[in-house]
Amino acid sequence: MNENLTREIVEGIVEAADELLSMESRNEIQQGQLIAYAETLSIIRDAFAGYDLAAIGLDFDIDEKYLR
Repeated sequence: MNENLTREIVEGIVEAADELLSMESRNEIQQGQLIAYAETLSIIRDAFAGYDLAAIGLDFDIDEKYLR
């Protein structure tokens, strides 16, 4: 997969997750969506193990940011 395309996909997921994270309170559905976004980012990160994660925007602790 093209690195630029992967970065765009990651940016879209991060943007959606950050929007949910910024909410003062989340209902159960929104909390489930946040967990799903975090899991999706983790799957992508695992698929890119051994590659430069900064290049695709995944050089941060996903669990710490979204599942705290």
